[in-house]
Amino acid sequence: MALKESSFRPFVVAFGGEDFFLDRDIERTLQGKRVLLRLDGESGLTDEQLVGFCERYSELPRMILVDNAQAVQGDKALRAFIEAKDITDTSLAITAIVRSEKLPEVWSLALSKGKGFERRKPKPWETDAYTDFVRLEATRLRVAINGEVSAMLLQYVGSDFYRLANELRKLALYVGQAGTITKDHISLVTTRTPQAEPYQVAEAVLAKDPRLAMNLFSVLYMNSGEDSNIPVVRALMKQIEKTAIIRSLIDRGVIDADIAVLMGMKAWPFKNVAAPTARKHDLKSLVGHMGRLCKLDADVKGPMRSKRTLVELAILAIAQ
Repeated sequence: MALKESSFRPFVVAFGGEDFFLDRDIERTLQGKRVLLRLDGESGLTDEQLVGFCERYSELPRMILVDNAQAVQGDKALRAFIEAKDITDTSLAITAIVRSEKLPEVWSLALSKGKGFERRKPKPWETDAYTDFVRLEATRLRVAINGEVSAMLLQYVGSDFYRLANELRKLALYVGQAGTITKDHISLVTTRTPQAEPYQVAEAVLAKDPRLAMNLFSVLYMNSGEDSNIPVVRALMKQIEKTAIIRSLIDRGVIDADIAVLMGMKAWPFKNVAAPTARKHDLKSLVGHMGRLCKLDADVKGPMRSKRTLVELAILAIAQ
């Protein structure tokens, strides 16, 4: 009789650009039964330190959770540990939360000896991804909701998964277990508020529309407060990186159709949005903006005051 293969994997790697689902991965890990040590790669954690924590002896099964694992400094010691890890040894498991769409090589190695989950952030036009989320979240909360009502909720709340989940919890409490959420419930319970997303701020900035960019940032700040600073700076960095790549390809004489393929974009949005935006900038200025944003990214994560003002100054500087 063949023995059933164990479902245990020594490494679990969750990666991608959607923080909501990565944060849920953390919640699930915290609810586990193992002795837990939580670490953060952005705290200056080195791979030698991480391996040191892994090699500590314990009589109890342990779990090491590494948030922001993409920021762990170095990989030589960690790589050697992963390669030498006995996958049948269940005394230690590592969950790595990689907040990046590109998986670092060392964590790709860990995934090859474990299991992984990609937490991709849907594009704004991928509405099915958001309506599917609403439907599945409603099922998890043990209430019912149909497609038209899901679409209405998206119109009220927007595409922020955190807000969608919070509003659904409110609606589920209102209708009760096994209840059905209707349009009337959304009108009654959910407040329609002006919506803005970090990527919209970044797009307006790179399109050199400072008024729209500032208005969107104000709405975002009204809804999220100081928590809006970091995602806006990150969105600006991503948008500038993409725009710089497109601008460099244009400068080399690559035709628009080929650039669209290289960037993984459809022809229409590239031709009518991305390419005109890139042509409003030169590569030298984009590189300069990226350098200043890297410093700003560190500033908004620290104790510095007037963070909102710093972000607003960056918005205006790039949008001019």
